[in-house]
Amino acid sequence: MKQHFLALGLMLASTGIGATETGIKGSSDFFAAAINSEKNAAGLQYGAEYVKGEHQTQLVEANLGYGFTLGALHVAPRVGLFWADLDNDKSKSQGANAGIRLMAPLPKAGQTWLYLDYSMAPDFATYHLHHLHQLEVGIYYQPANWLTLSSGYRYLSSDGKYGENDQRLIDGLFMGAAWRF
Repeated sequence: MKQHFLALGLMLASTGIGATETGIKGSSDFFAAAINSEKNAAGLQYGAEYVKGEHQTQLVEANLGYGFTLGALHVAPRVGLFWADLDNDKSKSQGANAGIRLMAPLPKAGQTWLYLDYSMAPDFATYHLHHLHQLEVGIYYQPANWLTLSSGYRYLSSDGKYGENDQRLIDGLFMGAAWRF
C-alpha cells in the first residue's frame, strides 16, 4: 500500500502540481502520511492520504476542493474518492465522499489555527459500507515557513453493509508534523 501512496505522490509531481505540504501524523491507534496543498489558502486545494490503523485497517483517500474565506474563517468544501481495507482483508470497500474543513486563526497566537475537518461517504456512494465517517479536530501551528505541527483528536468509523460489522477504526488523540515547500 505504501508503494501506491508513493506512486500517487510521484504522479502529482510529474503533472506539474507541486505539493506544498508533506507530512505524517499518528498515535497508538494509527499512522498517516499525506501530501496536501496549503490548507489555509484560498483557491483550488487537493490532498492524498494513506492511513494505517490498528487491526490491519488501511485507508487511501484522494480529494479535491476549493477554499475561500468568510471573515477570518477559512472554509474548504471538497469531494474525494477512497479505498479501504477495514478488517484484515475481510471487508474491502471503495467509494466517493464529501467533506468540509473549517479553520479559524487564534487571536494573538500568530500562525496558529483551530480546525475541524469532517467527511462522510454516504450509502449510495460506497461499496460494502453504509457510511464511512471521518472527523478530525485540533490545532494547526506553523512555527517556521518550512514546518507545520498539528495535534488533536481523530475519529474514523464505518457502518457495515450486508452483514458486515460496524467498526470504530480510529478514536483518539494524535500528533503530527509536515514539511512545507
